Amino acid sequence: MTLEFEDHPFWDFSLRVYGSEGVGEACVALQERRGVDVNLVLFCIWNGASGRGRLSAGELDAALAAVRAWNRDIVVGLRAVRDKLKGGMAPIPKDRSDALRKRILKIEIDCEHAEQLALANAVGRVAQADLPPDRRAEDASANVAAYFRRHGFAPDTQDTTHTTRILNAALPEIGVSELEEMCRKGAAS
Repeated sequence: MTLEFEDHPFWDFSLRVYGSEGVGEACVALQERRGVDVNLVLFCIWNGASGRGRLSAGELDAALAAVRAWNRDIVVGLRAVRDKLKGGMAPIPKDRSDALRKRILKIEIDCEHAEQLALANAVGRVAQADLPPDRRAEDASANVAAYFRRHGFAPDTQDTTHTTRILNAALPEIGVSELEEMCRKGAAS
């Protein structure tokens, strides 16, 4: 059975950004260092970068509530099983556990896709096509900073570097130093 998902600009954005050089590594680093949900980081950036603006505290809470259990129990659970299969596990032959690991990764990605659709449905903002790129970048950076604060930490230099890498893939027309400064300002507020 093949699972079909409806087209959505948030998923398309995530595939494009995550597939950019260094972004996957930056996302995983934030996930492992800080325990953040990469889908929420991308959601925060997408809202700003696409012209949907800054998320209110209520909208951010609604997004968190919509996917918290799904991410914790399903996505993170699948990732833990997949990680456990790295390098094989006796008595299952390594080639078989590797094949299972690949299948679990596909299911994990489908579950992340479902999570992203739930996020988009939890906060249904309309894009404003006329917002200039610098305003979009400010909004995206502010959204991520708000999520990090809500997650209970103030970003350090390493977090800022990772966030800047992701923002740069989403908003390549803005300079890296300008994006980094926006991230620093967001962390300080």
